[in-house]
This record gives sequence, structure tokens and C-alpha cells, in this order.
Amino acid sequence: TGTTAGLGPDFLLITEAWNKIEQNYVDTAAEQTKPLTYGAISGMVSALGDTGHSTFLSPEMVKAEQNYTQGQFEGIGAQVESKDGHVVIVAPFDNSPAQRAGLHAGDAILKVDGKDMTGLPIDQVISKILGPAGTTVTLTIFDPSTAKTFDVTLTRARITMNNVTWQKLPGTWVAHLRLAGFSQGVSRDLKQALTDMQQQGVTGVIFDLRNNPGGLLNEAVNITSQFLSTGDVLLEQNAQGRITHVAVRSGGVATKLPMVVLVNNGSASASEIVAGALQDAQRATLVGETTFGTGTVLHQFPL
Repeated sequence: TGTTAGLGPDFLLITEAWNKIEQNYVDTAAEQTKPLTYGAISGMVSALGDTGHSTFLSPEMVKAEQNYTQGQFEGIGAQVESKDGHVVIVAPFDNSPAQRAGLHAGDAILKVDGKDMTGLPIDQVISKILGPAGTTVTLTIFDPSTAKTFDVTLTRARITMNNVTWQKLPGTWVAHLRLAGFSQGVSRDLKQALTDMQQQGVTGVIFDLRNNPGGLLNEAVNITSQFLSTGDVLLEQNAQGRITHVAVRSGGVATKLPMVVLVNNGSASASEIVAGALQDAQRATLVGETTFGTGTVLHQFPL
């Protein structure tokens, strides 16, 4: 096709570079097909300049992403993104090694086990942080709120996400409802929690989305639909400029329950969709800090 013909010289250039490396690079042990291939794809995606959004996922990262959406994984328990030229923590997960170590949204990861991560693609940084439960990893962290750099050693753990928890505030009929992430099936758990709390006489809810790094879009739509009866959850615009209205789904169990929403800098992605929809519908007041600022819905394209 015309498109393929137009790209031909670029592919020839890539092939030429590959052959030059193969013929001339002195350290043959370091010159391996897989790292070169993944590095080329990662570099191509990075060259888009879509920092914090478009990312190449290695097989290990794909597995980690699947484990997160299923609510169980091994690691330090933190969602990270590329932001302002660094890999930064979006949010530590509840009851994770990262949370217990005091890491928080905005912390930049400068080194992993003493190796400088400056300029490396996010997939390479994540692959060095991931590891089996019980093993340790040392991170060099820059905290922009204090302008201090420090080392922290964390023991990786198997983390099971308990994404929905709630309790009545003492002496009131107001419930604190915590949503820690948007893994598969979480909207079902949230719907059950809302049903239970109303059966127990709860008259208002504080919906806590702080340090919730997001997850599945479908779960965000379902969760928003528990609080709204009409309208859109979000508008999605694709690469061709076509706008799709993603409507509220029927069957919400808390469309009239008075509520406020707690957010902070670690509220990202699906959390921002839910919080933004509730704010736009004038259904809830948002209390807290400016959220992380994801602004995109990410789709996976398997290779």
C-alpha cells in the first residue's frame, strides 16, 4: 500500500542500524535480540512525546498489569507514571510496602539498587522494581515537597487488593467509604457496600478516592452509575476526532444519598473519571487537592 511504501525507507534505516550493531559492537554478550527489539519499540513509543500515557509494556509489565486489574500481585505496591521527565509514584496502594515506607504521590524514583534511572524508559524502570515477594529493592527517592533525596529499602510482598471498605463514623449516621482501586469486579463490591450501609440507616457518605491510581474504565463507569441516574459518565474522543458519549448505566443504588468525594494528588485515571463526572453532574462536592492529571483512557494493543 501507499502507507507501507512511505514507511519503507524508515524500516530500511532500522535494519541498517541493526546490522551495524550486529557487525561492529564489541560486547557480543550484551548484544541480544530481545533487548534490542524491545528497546527499539520502546524508543519508538517514547518518541511520540506522549509522556505518562503511551507506553510500551514488556511481557513482564503486561503480566503485572493483569495481576493488578485482578486485584493481586507481587511488588512494592505502587502505581507509577512518567511525569516531567521522571518516573514518579502516582499512589502507593493500601497496606503495601510502599505505603508503610512513607512513599507518596509525586515522589520521583531516581535510582533502583544504586543504578541511575535517568532517561530510561518507564518499562525498564518498572522491570527493575518488580520482583518476587520476600526480596528487597533499594530506591533513591526525590521528594519534591521537601526537595530532599533519600534512600529507602523495601521488601517486596504479595499484595491482595481489598478495594472496598467502609465504616460508620462514630456518633454519626455518616459512612466513610474507601475505594482503593478499580480492579475487575470492584463495582459489584461497591454496590453491595452501598446497599448494606443504607440498610443499616446510613444517611450520608464520604467517598474516599485518595491515592486511588485507577484501573479499568468499565469499572469506573459502573461505579459512577451507582450515584447517578442520568447523563454521561464521560466523553471519549479518539484519534480521528470522533466523540463517543459513555452514558450512565441504569440500576444505581445510591442516586439520592448525600455525599462528598475526597481526592488528592494520588487520585488518577479512573478516579478522575468518577470524581469529574460526579462534580460535573453537581452530584457531589470534591474535597482535597488537585488530582494527578491523567486525562486519557488507555487501550492495550497486544503484539
